[in-house]
This record gives sequence, structure tokens and C-alpha cells, in this order.
Amino acid sequence: MNSNIKWIAGIVGAGIVAALFIVWFVLLSGPSAAPAQNTAPSFGTGSTQTTTGVTPTTDATNSGTPVGQQIAYGAGKIFKVTDGPVAGATLLITTRPTTTVARFVLATNGHIMDVALDTPGAVARAVSNTTIPGIINALWSEGGRGALLQYLDSGNLKTAHFTLPAPAATSSTSVRVQFLPVGATNVTVSPDGTSIAYLIKTAAGADGYTAKANGTSSKKLFSLPFSQLLLSWPAQNTLLAQTASAAGVPGAVFSVDTKSGGVAPLLYAQGLTATANIAFSRLIYQTSDGTSLRSYIRDTKSGLSAPTPAINPSPEQCVWSKFAGNVVFCAVPIQAAPANYLDLWHQGVTSAAENIFAINTDINGQYVAAAPGGEDGGEESSIAEMALSPDDRYLLFIRKGDRSLWAVRLSN
Repeated sequence: MNSNIKWIAGIVGAGIVAALFIVWFVLLSGPSAAPAQNTAPSFGTGSTQTTTGVTPTTDATNSGTPVGQQIAYGAGKIFKVTDGPVAGATLLITTRPTTTVARFVLATNGHIMDVALDTPGAVARAVSNTTIPGIINALWSEGGRGALLQYLDSGNLKTAHFTLPAPAATSSTSVRVQFLPVGATNVTVSPDGTSIAYLIKTAAGADGYTAKANGTSSKKLFSLPFSQLLLSWPAQNTLLAQTASAAGVPGAVFSVDTKSGGVAPLLYAQGLTATANIAFSRLIYQTSDGTSLRSYIRDTKSGLSAPTPAINPSPEQCVWSKFAGNVVFCAVPIQAAPANYLDLWHQGVTSAAENIFAINTDINGQYVAAAPGGEDGGEESSIAEMALSPDDRYLLFIRKGDRSLWAVRLSN
């Protein structure tokens, strides 16, 4: 799901959604996103079409990527993986030898590439050269062994699932391609990578479906009376459904039980957006009333919230660690941002240089994990998307604008 397209659409439709939202949500008696008087949280110390392609194991010559170009290692811990435009990327760990591999999708043609980050001078290698022009988003399933590529075809949003070989494969492997239902939006992947969820718009709002990672065995899970919803799957048994945010416009966040389909309101506030960790014990959320922008950490068990100190991370620019479940990495503008910054950012009319912060949500503390363009290396960047390796050794980010792909070496 392309974040710019989704969020711009959400802003346009937010005014229409607001009136319906207020009536419906108040009836459900959802909790306000405003912190309680005691703001210190008790943290403690589809379609059935399929095709099959062949994956070459030698360097591709028609991939549209700088295949054969050495990875740009520098003196700093930030280095460029490839020029853009990249639609999406993930990190995998291989054995024999043990190494971290960046797997990424070229937006121009949909080709999927691998490059080893632990090997200076490594070159990108094609794992799929099936061509789909104009990829707008890429998601990853099955630990990076599956890719969900989204693109527009005659104005229709389509999603193709690719079953990929392991990064260390040494022989040609078939790449199976299957399609999700046309119009499936907000596709999101379960933490274990085996399942997906997505939305289908209806006259009454939107229906949520779950399915296997390749889109088969789909079933309707829930319905909500909102046409502009965003879906994420932070914890194995819990989905998050939230109205698209816009500064000064009422919004809500709901949890959805992935087994029963039960929907429960979590938060409501103006300009609300949120993200949760894999244990669903912590939320980071942000609110904007049009004049001020504030971010909070919420303990889901106690229901208490505390403002994030010094910085106001936007949840959509955060990625949670699975290695240390209460740590989240967020890209935050170096300079103070206006209350409607996120709206302007989605519209493509503003951007800002950002640092990447590591936030420990147990103690509500943070430090700068990487400063692109500074002594860490790289270039000043407004960061569009991020991904973490399973062991937290590497972080990938896509630079907004040229969508070049960069790596951050977080530990040796």
C-alpha cells in the first residue's frame, strides 16, 4: 500500500467521515487519546490467476538497477544500497555463510533483487525478473520469501503475490505469482508472515478480510462504517484499523481480534494516527488539533499515556523491533514541525531532514540511532519507509523523493 496515495485519499475524505465517526464512535464509548490526569504510565522497571516464471541465479542485465555496481560502503555506518526508485525493501539473515541480505523491489519494472550487506563490494543479484511496470508499493511475507507487489492497471489497484527463493539459493527456482482480488486495499501482513489482511470498500464503509499470504482461503472478518480506513497487523492476534488522519479532524483507532473479528475502540482524537508493538503492550500515537502536534506512549494494559520527551515521532514513520519488542525506531524531523506537517508531507509539498531515533517505550527514553548526512555518513534525508533486520543489526530506509535505498549499520 503506497502511504502517500492512501493518506492523501484519507485527507480528502476525512471531512465526510468525521460526522459519521463522531456519532458512531461516541455510541461505542471509546476512550479519548488525551492522557489521563496521571500521565506517567505504569511501565514497570483474490483472483485465482497464477503464473510461473524462472528466477535466474546470475546477475541480470535487464533489471533497470545498477546490477554489477558495488555497494557504496563508506567510512560511516550509513551507506547507499542502490539508487532509486525502490518500491519497498526488507532484510533477511542467511546461513552458510551467515550474512544479512537486503531484498528490494525496483519500482520501474517490479524486478526483485538481493544484495549482501556484510560483504564489501557485493553486487545486486536478481531473484525475480518478472516485469510489472509502475510498482507503487511492496510488502513482504514469509520472512521475505514472499513479496506482495501493488500497482495500478487501467485505474484499478492490483496486488500480485510472488513466492521467492531463499537468498542463498544456488539453482534456478520457479517463481509462482498469484493475484489478490482486484480492489483489495490496505494490504497488511501478519507478524509471522503467513497471513494477510486487506479491505474491500462497500456502500456502507469497508469490509476486512484475512487470507493466506498468497491471497487464497480468504474470509470476511469484520465490517466498519468508514470508507477511509488504514489497516495494520502489529500483533499476531490483533489488527489495528484507524481512520485516515488529518490535522484538526476527529479520528479513531480500533483493535480487531483476528480470530473472532470483534472490534473494540482504543482511542479517539483530532489528527490521530497510531502504531503498536508485536506484544500489543505499547502504542505510540500522535494527535494534531491543527495548532499543536503531540506524540504519546500508551500502556495498553493500564490505559495510561505519557508524552514522548523532546520529540514528536509520527507513528507511520516508525518501525518496531521484534528482537527487543518494546523498542521502536522512528524518523523525526531535525527541526520542529508545524501541526499540519504530516498532511503537507503526504501531499508532497514539504519535507525535512530527519534523524532516526531509537525509543525504549518501557522507560520512555530515546537516543539518536543514526543521523543521515552527519558524521554517520549518507546524505540528509526525508525518510519514507524503514525496515529492520530480525537481529536489529541493520536498518534500511527509503529516501523520500528519489526513493534511493540506504542501510544503517546499528551494531557490529
